[in-house]
Amino acid sequence: MIDIDILSKKKIGVNVLVWLTIIFIAFSLNQCSRNNQLKKELSKIRTELKKDYEARIKQRELKIETLKIDNEIKKNQIEKMNNKIDSLDNVKNKIIVKYIDRIKEIKVMDSQEINNYWNEQFN
Repeated sequence: MIDIDILSKKKIGVNVLVWLTIIFIAFSLNQCSRNNQLKKELSKIRTELKKDYEARIKQRELKIETLKIDNEIKKNQIEKMNNKIDSLDNVKNKIIVKYIDRIKEIKVMDSQEINNYWNEQFN
């Protein structure tokens, strides 16, 4: 009887140990499977984010190129306008020089000569 009692207790202990081991293994396999699923999902999300970021970067690069071209056009326009301003300044300086020369001539003239001068200029 003692042998049967001890033997049955050992069987119960072994059965409990086997069931606990099976449960632990099943739980571990479930955790490993879940971890692999999460890794795959994380990898998909990373890939999608990478594609999204690359698309945004391309859009920004295109915008930068457009702005560079626009800046170059504006720079050329500014350069042309500066050349026109320089040209107008040169003409203005020539006119000022002629005006100063004419004033000197007019200062020397008498009233009749001034009157004749103006009539020649405007008629």
